Amino acid sequence: MSFTNDVKTELSSVRQGSALNLAECYGMLLFCKEFSFEEIKLQTGSKEAAERLSYLLRTSLDIFPEIIQGGNKKPCYRVTVSSYADRKKIMYHFGYKPQQEITLQKEFLKTEGSQGAFLRGAFLSCGLASDPNKEYRIDFAIKNKTLAQEFIMLFADKNINLKMTNKTNGYVVYTKKSEEIEDLLTLMGAGGETLNLINVKIYKSLRNKSNRINNFETSNIVKTANAAYLQRTAIEKWEKNGKLKTLPEELYEVAMLRLENPDLSLSALSKLSKTKLTRSGFNHRMIKLMEIINKEA
Repeated sequence: MSFTNDVKTELSSVRQGSALNLAECYGMLLFCKEFSFEEIKLQTGSKEAAERLSYLLRTSLDIFPEIIQGGNKKPCYRVTVSSYADRKKIMYHFGYKPQQEITLQKEFLKTEGSQGAFLRGAFLSCGLASDPNKEYRIDFAIKNKTLAQEFIMLFADKNINLKMTNKTNGYVVYTKKSEEIEDLLTLMGAGGETLNLINVKIYKSLRNKSNRINNFETSNIVKTANAAYLQRTAIEKWEKNGKLKTLPEELYEVAMLRLENPDLSLSALSKLSKTKLTRSGFNHRMIKLMEIINKEA
């Protein structure tokens, strides 16, 4: 299942009082494919969402819609209200008259928890949430520009700053901010999927941190290997010229330890020295040795 379907499945199981059922029903109807006196139709790939609208219409308005299943490769469910009398009852109940522009009726969102229920209905009807393993994004497909702007303003006071872009068949209201997605999911009642999103964020953060550490360690290994190669090459040239034995004893020891252990780090070489030098002390002698060799190169 997709993350969208997971969210819709969780939302469809929410149990609440009649006032919140009505607010959620309003959210589903307002953002469904068709909402007018002429036609009311929800089209969705979620069986749970289709059954949820049917349940809300029955319990809130005593209306029994028809659910039609279609689609070949992907399931598609259509919830329709075929009776004009029923459509008229719905439209008048939510404050609309024939030929009136469909805008947000805020009087249905004044009771405690009603905005969350309304948001839940909106997502069930027109929402899409991307898999957080791939990207952070939540979309609401809204045909009416005024309605899209009202939807954005509804959640602005909750510090959820939704954006809007126009598409061929209307508008998309969205956010790509993971914190805002968490807030939206929590507000609409998808607490379980909010936790899943947070877990994905934690995993990504730990993975990125691990990658940075690995890259840092790899970089250090490469630097150590390159330094060791340059040191060995320079010392080998001096050995061929018979100059190694002219070095002071402490530098001669450093040179021989490098030749005999070409792949070891300075820290490991320091432990092999006769006087058990610290890494800093061994590095100091190696620098002095390289200065002498390079000076006479």
